This record gives sequence, C-alpha cells and structure tokens, in this order.
Amino acid sequence: MAHTLLYDARMLVNTMTEWGLLSLVLIITSLAVYLLSKFSAKLGLIAEPGEHRLHQTATPMVGGIAIYLGLLSGMLLIDGSFSSLMPSLFLMCAVGALDDRYNLPSWTRFLAQGLAAYLMIVFSNVALVDLGYLFSSDQRILLSPLGSAILTIFACIGVINAVNMSDGLDGLAGSLVFLVLLSLFLFGHPSQGLLLISLSAIAGFLVWNIRIGRPQAKVFMGDAGSTMLGLLLAYLLIDCSQVSTGIWPVTALWLLALPLIDAVAVLIVRPMRGRSPFSADRIHYHHQLLDRGISVNLSLIIALILQSIFILIGIALWRIGLADHLQLALFLGLFLLYAARLYYFSGKSEKTN
Repeated sequence: MAHTLLYDARMLVNTMTEWGLLSLVLIITSLAVYLLSKFSAKLGLIAEPGEHRLHQTATPMVGGIAIYLGLLSGMLLIDGSFSSLMPSLFLMCAVGALDDRYNLPSWTRFLAQGLAAYLMIVFSNVALVDLGYLFSSDQRILLSPLGSAILTIFACIGVINAVNMSDGLDGLAGSLVFLVLLSLFLFGHPSQGLLLISLSAIAGFLVWNIRIGRPQAKVFMGDAGSTMLGLLLAYLLIDCSQVSTGIWPVTALWLLALPLIDAVAVLIVRPMRGRSPFSADRIHYHHQLLDRGISVNLSLIIALILQSIFILIGIALWRIGLADHLQLALFLGLFLLYAARLYYFSGKSEKTN
C-alpha cells in the first residue's frame, strides 16, 4: 500500500513538473515575442501596411524567431530527443527571417526548403518509405532510397508552402498548425514530448497574434515562422505515417486538407489565368471570406471548423479501414471540386476588377 502511494506521489510530482516546464516554454516564447518586438525596427522585421495586407499599422514580424526559441528551450529543459531536427528548423527560421527582411527570390527559398528537408532526412532519419496501398488494394508502394529522398523533399516543400500560404489572416497559420498538432497528440503520436513543446510554443505566440480584445495582431510570425512550422508539421506527419502504430500515409493528407488543397489549387489556377503561380492576389479561401464582409475572427473560426471536419473525416476513414486508394480518390475528388470552384471564382473576380 505504502509503495503504491509513493509511486502515485512520484507520478504526480513528475506530471506537475512536466506541465510546469511546458508552461515555462509558453512564457519564454511569449516573453521572446515581447522583447524581440522592441528591436524589430532595427532588425528590419516590420510588416508595413500595403495592398494585400489587412493591418493598419506597422507590425513586428518576429513571432517565428520567438517560436524557435521556445522550441529550443523545450528541447533543453524537457525533451532532447528531437535535437536532430533543430538544425533543419533553424535553417528554415533563419532563411525565413532573411526573406522577411530582404524579400529573397523564390529560387533561394525553395533551395533552402529542399536543403532543410534533406538535413531532416539525414539527421533525423525520418522519410517517406512506405506509401501504403495508394493505387491498388493488392500492391503496396515501397520506395527506393533515392525515390524516398526525392518524394520526402517534395512533400516537405509542399507542406512548408501550404502553411506559408495560409499565413494571410491574423491567427490563421498558427491556429491551423496548433489544431493539427493537437489532433496528432490526441491520436497518440509517438513524439508526445515534441508535440507538447510545440503546442506550448505556438500558444505563447498566439497570445500576441490572435485578435482578442484588440483591432489587429500585435505581432506576425513572418516567413520565419510559417516555413519553420511547415517543416515541423511535415516531419511529424511523415514520422507518424511510417510507424506500424501510426496513421496511414493517405490519412496525413486529410489532417492537413484545408491549407494543402487551397495552396495546390491556387498554384494551378493562377497560371491557368495567365498569372505567375506566386503572384499576389485575393483568391485564397480566407481572402474570399473577408471580401464577403465576414470579420477576421469569424473567418478564423470558420477555417478551424472546416479543418476540424477534415481531420475527423481522415481519422474516421482510417478507423473504419477504408482502402487507401479509395481514401485518395475521395481526397482528389474534393480537391478537383475546390479547384474548379476556385477557377470559376478567379475568372469572376477578374471581370469585376
């Protein structure tokens, strides 16, 4: 009896200590946002109001750097098992900050993203090897080492840019990543420590980024944050989809459906309309919501509800054991419907302008 009580007491102390340290990660991130904001003008990390920016005043773009510092503190204080991922995250954060400051050419950004993904593969040994039964119930798709590296880098770049392109509304990119990470945590992803640390760091940033009791965000994450969180999300989704107790690779598509479908559809529709795939416009779903007169906070809630529905669909399809190729067909069907609707909307938008 005494032994059981002692064991329970130790477990309680360990739990309280862990949650205390996670709270410290949140505080460190939030404090870093505040302190870095004081020097954002000298660093040149300021987002000025412009044609495609909704904010009315100059806003610091230091949230991504603060999140990285939060992740670093969590690695040092709580869980060092993901130290091999930190160089890749640092590269994304550093190049993103330079992009925020100097507006780097697109080829430089893609090169850095590919290099960060490659470093992730080499140092963390996380890569797409088993794609499951994507095209047939009879044949499993297993990749060669070269094919694995190429597809993993391609997938990472895709997720990075999907998150980056969703960063067009106060609180949106951070909240979407938070939601996906939370679903992975509740699902039982093996990297529980990294997930909790990431959730704490993102929460410390969102305190300043979401419009609660203020007319606009106090700070933005910038490309430093969106590209870094995109790589972090790609790492966790790939890692979870390659273990026997995890999700299927096709399920990962559903967990990130809203930003992924929107990003790919936009990159396809823009050239079809005679524009560069990276040109600035207002055809993303969050811009469409705002242009219909829906408030920023309500648009954020709608986006999170939609993404939650996609996550529940993905988990439900995985639970009932629907064949991989049928899940993929459903996902591609949804994408084609969205892309067709976006093509129609973009043409209508051009006529009105």
